[in-house]
Amino acid sequence: MRNSDGFSWPETILALSIIFIIASTLLPLLNNMQVQLEEKKRKYHASVVMHEATKKYITENSWNGSMDIERVTYTYEINNHEICVYFEGMREEKSNCVTFSN
Repeated sequence: MRNSDGFSWPETILALSIIFIIASTLLPLLNNMQVQLEEKKRKYHASVVMHEATKKYITENSWNGSMDIERVTYTYEINNHEICVYFEGMREEKSNCVTFSN
């Protein structure tokens, strides 16, 4: 019976190649998931800003302003029965608008 000293050179190269292929396919997927999560978080923050802007509009008759949440500036303006929030997305400038009636 022969005693094994470990993996041979070809087995090691094959194992490392398989690990490299798996990692190279998963890293872009992980990055895309992180970008999508950040986009959804910023859209949620835009809705929070929209809610706060609506409260300011009702109580103080404020038509525009801005808020900073997690180092992102959200600018809002209210005109013609529409509330719009503008913010920097991960890849481009984004906006979220809602119409309302009195």
